[in-house]
Amino acid sequence: MKKTLVTLLSITIIFVSCTSTSKKTETSDTDTVKTAENKVTTTFNKIEEGSYLYWWASHLGGVSPRYGKIFLKDAEIIANESEITNATITIDMSSLTVESFEDGDSKIEKLTSHLIDNDFFNIETYPTSKFELTDTKISDKDGFAYIFTGNLTILEITKSISFYTNANIEGSKINILSEEFTIDRTDWNLSYNTEGTAEIPTDYIIANDIKFKIDVTISK
Repeated sequence: MKKTLVTLLSITIIFVSCTSTSKKTETSDTDTVKTAENKVTTTFNKIEEGSYLYWWASHLGGVSPRYGKIFLKDAEIIANESEITNATITIDMSSLTVESFEDGDSKIEKLTSHLIDNDFFNIETYPTSKFELTDTKISDKDGFAYIFTGNLTILEITKSISFYTNANIEGSKINILSEEFTIDRTDWNLSYNTEGTAEIPTDYIIANDIKFKIDVTISK
């Protein structure tokens, strides 16, 4: 597949356990988004049930792991024949769920509020995040067909990231299932109780690494 261009709205992401064996994603300046269309272009923009962004986080050293899902708000994927050339995934940050406690545990509401307020995602000011595909390459990793590169925006800060993924087109649907991969949250100014914060007890330090996984199905 070749480098592409895209037009987008707004996604993104979230958290990771620092004991994870998932790939650590390097960040860089944003890439140019290009739109590629021709007579065989197909647009997929209907979000199917069961489409999520999974997130994982922990305290320092992988202690007290936390995890859950975030649901999509909008998505648009463009394919030319069997090749995905453009993609925008927009995520509703207010839809973040916490699933690391048993149902009914008061910690669920407490942690959810903590994550969506000013300490982290500040959803009143930044209700959505986004991922914009800028490039696809054939994967060199067993189990994954492609490497996706794109611009990830959180809190209006945009960085380019890459991750391994599968992207299967079957009839009127596309399923994108990525590897579990990590980012450093400080690259997006998610700085609450980061590693090395002075005068914060070790038990209250939250790992800088964030792990996430994309599992979405989009239809025509």
